[in-house]
Amino acid sequence: METLEEQAPDLFEEGAKLKEGIYVALDIALEDGKYVLKNVDENGNILNEDIGLFTKKEELTPFFEKCRKVLQLSNPVDKNKIFNPNLKIFNVTCSPYAVGFTKKGIINNIEKIRKDGTTVGKSGILNELTKQYLKKAEEYVEEGQSSAWFNALKSWLTVYFWELVDKIGFNDLKDGYVIVFFHKEVPIVQYKKPYLKYVGENVFNKAEFNTSYQDIIYGVSDSLNTFNDKKRFLKHQSASFRFNYRVHGEDAQLVLKFYQLSKNKQLPNPLPIFVDKEEANLNADVVKLFNNERVSGYSEIIRSLLDLRKTNLQNFYLMFVQKGQIIDLDFVPVFKYTLKDKEENDFTLKEMFGTEPVMYFNSKDHNVFDFQFMVVNPIFNKQLVQETKAGALWIKYFDDLEIKPDYGLTDAIYNLLYKYRKAWYDFIYKSKQQTITMTMIDEMFKDSIIDDLRHDEELKKTAQMRKKLSLWFGLQPLFDNNFKTNSMANKTVELQTKIREIAQTESFHITTDDEFAFAAGQLIWKLLIQSESANRSHALLEPFLQKTEPVLFKQAIASTFNMYKYKFALYPTKYEFDKLLSEVMGYDPDILNMKEHLPMILAGYFSESIFKKQ
Repeated sequence: METLEEQAPDLFEEGAKLKEGIYVALDIALEDGKYVLKNVDENGNILNEDIGLFTKKEELTPFFEKCRKVLQLSNPVDKNKIFNPNLKIFNVTCSPYAVGFTKKGIINNIEKIRKDGTTVGKSGILNELTKQYLKKAEEYVEEGQSSAWFNALKSWLTVYFWELVDKIGFNDLKDGYVIVFFHKEVPIVQYKKPYLKYVGENVFNKAEFNTSYQDIIYGVSDSLNTFNDKKRFLKHQSASFRFNYRVHGEDAQLVLKFYQLSKNKQLPNPLPIFVDKEEANLNADVVKLFNNERVSGYSEIIRSLLDLRKTNLQNFYLMFVQKGQIIDLDFVPVFKYTLKDKEENDFTLKEMFGTEPVMYFNSKDHNVFDFQFMVVNPIFNKQLVQETKAGALWIKYFDDLEIKPDYGLTDAIYNLLYKYRKAWYDFIYKSKQQTITMTMIDEMFKDSIIDDLRHDEELKKTAQMRKKLSLWFGLQPLFDNNFKTNSMANKTVELQTKIREIAQTESFHITTDDEFAFAAGQLIWKLLIQSESANRSHALLEPFLQKTEPVLFKQAIASTFNMYKYKFALYPTKYEFDKLLSEVMGYDPDILNMKEHLPMILAGYFSESIFKKQ
């Protein structure tokens, strides 16, 4: 944070985005012993130049820019550390020169019934303003001009608060809008001193937790710790110590600044934090790219850094923040922007089962973030990475998920995401390639494809399942140490030719388990396509895949053949279908667990049919 303050000072000056609501500058002066409002017209209305309703569609005019800076230098450290802790009405600002609240806060409290049975009402809200908010604010006022400004605002609002609320059109405002009154004559720089004093007193959790060492106060950072004294099941029961660590005030303020930048969305998420002294300047580069050059995506930031430095990125921490909490923090020794296979060679992923040649991924042309979008996302029915209406990418590695079958987020995909998305995050963003194994790849694709089978209607998911199967087999060089001796992709290409030869040649026979499984897949496709149902579906394949023993598997094929045998003509000599059916029914596989044959059954099923006329 100190490096950022030196190299990107504007980052801290720009602060938060302005909240939607109405902002009013009050020019209050003392005349003849009475405080009066100077910036009003003949009807007593605030001059147009000193009042404004800000919405997301509004441009940041000089007036609104001043309002933004007022908010920046009066922003509460925490919702529990405001000047009005009782009813928490005036919770938008913490400053002796500004009073901020929301319409909702007024509405929710004005009719509230106290414990003694009385209603809060307008008088109660005004009492909260004068005896809580302004009384606390006065603690941060120094003598002299500072005191004069504060007394002017205090005295005038005490008398005219509700009249001003009515004049700004309170009833017409949206409930969520903020309402901020501030002293017009106070220079922005004068907001800073009382605010820094307020922050310094409130960055620690509780004063009773503070301790002094060599005249320096150390305490528990309020940004990093919460204490669940009233929630017994959230309290640590077995720790031998009460506090994990304390920090001194300056560090606590740096931590607070970090969380404020994160909350204001002035930092990318995830955020790389470079720790090597020689690369510390990269931290400022990251922030400048994100804020000044509007490079919003993490992948674009990494690409820009690589273009700037012309070298690998290394020795950085990667932090992911969600809802004001650090969800993930890990060290990345070296980041790999491009992917290679197990032998450090380039690789490609292309369609293996469709008739049209399609290239899904080429490591020469694509990077690891392309891999995330082009290869990983399809496993999860494109539910891990989605494009928003604004064109940005919504990446859900840490989001809460909701099952939505109509959009592809079925029970099975939901479970796969929760089980494997963190491993993929580590693989892609931290270059921890050991987090994904071939066993995991097998399970992900198997479960995803079977889920597609179950939800298929009218064979609409054919292309989607063929793509997943192609990616599954094609990923072996990246994750399987034995891919050269057990390449599913090579086997599939060979089997597409071999099974055709077996079907067409009387003297050729099935001799391996892979040939058996692939041929069975071809037969099942040929049989199921005979269905005259109005809704033919790949779901009919699943019962075959559920068989665990070869004899039961063959019985399922035989039963299906009996159902459709009237569609197959009988000839004196065997033809392709007849020949292949006899080969499959007559072969006894060495591996008796049919679940082990699932990949090759699927390969045969989704390959171009050998029974198709050439």
